[in-house]
Amino acid sequence: MTNEWQDTPEDDGITLGPEEALEREIAKSKALKVERLKLKDQVERLTAQNSELHDQLEAFEQNRETPPSSPKHSPDTPNTHYSGTPQPDTRFLPNRWAFFLLVFNLTALGLLLIYLLQNPSP
Repeated sequence: MTNEWQDTPEDDGITLGPEEALEREIAKSKALKVERLKLKDQVERLTAQNSELHDQLEAFEQNRETPPSSPKHSPDTPNTHYSGTPQPDTRFLPNRWAFFLLVFNLTALGLLLIYLLQNPSP
């Protein structure tokens, strides 16, 4: 009779037999192994991400340390957007339009003067 009272109760207060206790321990062990594998994968993924970020940081530091005397954008080359496609240079766009409109208006005025001089009005 003393053997019945020597068994330790489990978490929920029920005393289990040796088979049930063994099954519960096996289940706990499997759950811990799965969790350990998940954590190991997560550590590997974070380590890889950390190394990528470290490489990017080094690249940024190298770009920051380049001398400013070498311009990255010269006025002769078109601006490129982050997608790699050339974008129009908008700094000179109003000046070009103004020049185009001036030439167009002067041409129109010249043609009008020529027309009026050739056809005198009565």
